[in-house]
Amino acid sequence: MHLSAAAASLQAFCNCYLREVDGGLWLDPASFTARSGLAPGAGVRHVVELPLPHGRTTLALFVRYRSLVGRHAIAEVHERPVGSPVWRRLDGLTAQLRLIDEIYARHPGSPQRLELISRVVESHQVMDRYLTHRVAAKDDGKPAHQTSFIDSEQAVVTGHWLHPTPKSRQGMHAWQHPIYTPELNGHFRLQFFAARHGLVIQECLLDSPAEALSLEIACHGLEDTRHLHELVSRGYCILPVHPLQAAWLHEQPHVRELLATKSLLALGELGPSFTPTSSVRTVYSEKLDWMLKLSIPVKLTNSLRLNLKSELGDSVWVSQLLRKCRVEDEFPGFFLLEDPAYLGLDLPGMEETGFEAIFRTNPFRNRARHHAVHSIAALTEDPLHEADHSRLCDLVRRLAEQRGLVLAEAARRWFDAYWEVAIAPVLGVYERHGIALEAHQQNVVIAFDADGVPTASYYRDIQGTALSESHRESLVDLVPQLDALPKVFEPDDTIRNGLGYYLFFNHLYAIIHRFGADALLDEQDLLRLTRDKLVALRAGMDGLGAALIDMLLENDSLPCKANLLTRVEDRDEIESECELAVYAPIANPLAKGGAKDEGKAREAEALGIMATV
Repeated sequence: MHLSAAAASLQAFCNCYLREVDGGLWLDPASFTARSGLAPGAGVRHVVELPLPHGRTTLALFVRYRSLVGRHAIAEVHERPVGSPVWRRLDGLTAQLRLIDEIYARHPGSPQRLELISRVVESHQVMDRYLTHRVAAKDDGKPAHQTSFIDSEQAVVTGHWLHPTPKSRQGMHAWQHPIYTPELNGHFRLQFFAARHGLVIQECLLDSPAEALSLEIACHGLEDTRHLHELVSRGYCILPVHPLQAAWLHEQPHVRELLATKSLLALGELGPSFTPTSSVRTVYSEKLDWMLKLSIPVKLTNSLRLNLKSELGDSVWVSQLLRKCRVEDEFPGFFLLEDPAYLGLDLPGMEETGFEAIFRTNPFRNRARHHAVHSIAALTEDPLHEADHSRLCDLVRRLAEQRGLVLAEAARRWFDAYWEVAIAPVLGVYERHGIALEAHQQNVVIAFDADGVPTASYYRDIQGTALSESHRESLVDLVPQLDALPKVFEPDDTIRNGLGYYLFFNHLYAIIHRFGADALLDEQDLLRLTRDKLVALRAGMDGLGAALIDMLLENDSLPCKANLLTRVEDRDEIESECELAVYAPIANPLAKGGAKDEGKAREAEALGIMATV
């Protein structure tokens, strides 16, 4: 039996609801049967009752695996209307609609109900298409210890583990998915434009300007490049654009005006074939030393995916800062995918023109550099078939086999190695430099040796980095351009909350859940081990890292990004002021007793709790 979109969509939505809105009443199956008369089937270990007073009904979630970090495996949903003694099974979509109606009934006046329903349905449909494609193609991917970077990027078919619409892709037509999505192994060439040099904005940390990188990409594979070089000699700059964005741009008045006056020329398809990475808008070619992060007119999860003009400098100058701080030298095995250049247009009266492009280093062109490469999201995703193991589990099992270890010992060694290359460096960079890397599960890529042991980690998307306001003076001394960036410096309490969510709730807890769900190591044991590792790190710290670790170890609850409530408000994190999502207080699994409190019924008043991150 293979993983279904109905099951994956239901599980993601229900876990968001339990975390953000109401934790429900947790019962063992025998207790539930005694009070309800309904006996859960084999494999169900817990039942969560969720009263929905506005819907005059109660739901019962049958849970196969209860996670201390919040990713429960939900098998079925049953419903009993008020006044009825009879329980009936609900399909996944109907159950999600019941929960959506309850949320909006508790908060009348919000106009976004249909928008959320639309995105839930669309995400379900998209996920079903991707899973059907994989099953029909019998595409389980390469063995986990042989997976390349782009293989891993194409492997995440069910998406964010705590998002109610993990595969929502508003703005992309059905026929475009096979061309432009990683899950369907899409590949395409970029569209290029030529713009008068006086309209172009650019920065680059390399010896050549950003426009030279763009020209090099456009010329790649062409037998005759004279036309492009002639345009450059006439004062034009070559700009790369995603094909989806190019179609949108051709309909915009400012672009039509520029084309009419020959200030802008449409050059069509040029350069090599690209493949989308897991973010969809960042594209990869094994023939180039650069990836490109481009704008697309598509809403993914919480945001329309645009490169903001105000943030272009963040990528370049924070890349420069990380070089100056010698981060890779300080933490062996920890690498940064720099964004050392950008290109765009500067037009009167406009912020984003749609042509903004960021150049990212591509260390994965040489597949021989690592035996395998996986993002955290790919490592921790549920296996496609019930009889299979997750990619993380396959790597741990290989380690046990190759080195003659019992599985538990191999799991412990794997976790220790992973911590040293992926978690400890992020905490160390924050302690030493006041630099907070947004190391969530999609932004962190792990490299492995032939035995399946983590040997390196790569952090990407430098634009999301936050710098401590208390370190402003010393950091600006290193890179003066930082002082002019409007969003990059943040208060320390804001940064602590952000790191707590991205590095722990989003990233580390996905790993911990996977170990527990795959019966490699118990979640509680890994939480204790995490506490021990944090205490050991804390002993060598006396600054920002120490304050972060104190918060993680001592606070009973922590602010956690509430993706469901962010969608309830239909908030765009990128476009909204200060990029605020909705945050809600969540029981802290690392606090003593914190994980035990996770299941208590809790009415989240979090629709009114605004982000501090």
